[in-house]
Amino acid sequence: MGKLLTSLLAAALTATTAVAQTQETTPGAGSQPSEWKRFWTENWFVQFGLDMSLQKPYGYDFADVFPNGKTFGVDVAVGKWFTPVLGIRGRLNWENGIRLFENDQANWLAPFYEPGVNMDRGGYMAFFGDIMFSVHGLFCDYDRDRLWTLALYPRAGAEWNFGSRKGSPLLGLGLTNTFRIGQRWSLYVDAAYNMVASGHVGRESGASTGTNYHSNGYFDLNVGAQLDLGQRGFKAAGHDGGWQKSGWFVQFGVDMTMQNPYGSNFMNTFPKGTTFGIDVAGGKWFTPELALRLKASWDNGLLKNTGVEWVPPLGPGNKNYEGGGFVVLCGDVMLQLNNLFAGLNDERRWEINVYPRAGIVSNRATNSGSPIVGLGVENTYRLNHRWSLYADLDYQFTTSEGAAGATGMDVHTGSNGFLDLNIGARLDL
Repeated sequence: MGKLLTSLLAAALTATTAVAQTQETTPGAGSQPSEWKRFWTENWFVQFGLDMSLQKPYGYDFADVFPNGKTFGVDVAVGKWFTPVLGIRGRLNWENGIRLFENDQANWLAPFYEPGVNMDRGGYMAFFGDIMFSVHGLFCDYDRDRLWTLALYPRAGAEWNFGSRKGSPLLGLGLTNTFRIGQRWSLYVDAAYNMVASGHVGRESGASTGTNYHSNGYFDLNVGAQLDLGQRGFKAAGHDGGWQKSGWFVQFGVDMTMQNPYGSNFMNTFPKGTTFGIDVAGGKWFTPELALRLKASWDNGLLKNTGVEWVPPLGPGNKNYEGGGFVVLCGDVMLQLNNLFAGLNDERRWEINVYPRAGIVSNRATNSGSPIVGLGVENTYRLNHRWSLYADLDYQFTTSEGAAGATGMDVHTGSNGFLDLNIGARLDL
């Protein structure tokens, strides 16, 4: 069965490449003008501000966060509202790196109980993306000039701590309030909680989460100014900004993962790191160029590869399969390249999407979890007005807690992760 799935995945990727080379690329009947200009000229914004973070290492009492975990920093962001409900924002944050904002009692910053060393080494930086859902846009009639707007967002990205000389995936949740003070200018106030891995706090902390579902993290409070760019507002929007209208789809398929723990030779991933599984997904196209997709996959629980050694519990005999395999829950922000560069074409059969990914992997055999962040590409081939075939290829980064690898607090620049190949069918609703 494993050889059959491998052959099918290879055939699907080859087929979509062949279609890409032979399909007509000029929009035909039913095509609309290119989305390129509209994409880059409508509803963009930039933000810049100051923030305070409150570190909460695993096993430490939050009551002592003042002053042990308090730091200050600066950040810049750029974003775009695609509909009155949905916006995407990318933010860069530099924390504890400016001497003017120094907290000389920041004992909980790596290296622990050496106040000032983290700042001397440069503090830490984080880059992440926020998927913003406007509460006002979802539940109220659209008003371009509304003075106060509330939005909630999941967050995903990565951070690098110069103090511990280590990086970590980052997952979080937050809310933002914007208060309009002019045609172009607004003030904003954000609050979020970000979960990070053991590498962020460093060995000296003794805050290694190990296996199970514990986490390190920090609260982030941010204030600043927002400047709207280009054309602002939407020509037409209903009560829910189009949230309940067309564009929904479901997917189901099979997949193969190739585990690559830190220190392993990827050439040996067959068969030591190869697993097979099933997955289901649901999503919605909000605009011709942007969709959100949620996916759940269960690997190494139905189809057994007896040669697996690199999926925890490590070792021969595929002990992970006996324990129930592992489950991945993730979200993808899908950017439709054909529509973005060539315009919407209802007759187009082959399409290509690229997406960043974030989520959680749960290992049922070890009762342990880990955040994941990744990147992927999807090819779809339309069979008729409802059904399509798809082939996905993506790579996910995980932590030692999920992969039982050796990166943890000991390795400065390594990573754990796995490659995922997936084929299946999509039904447009």
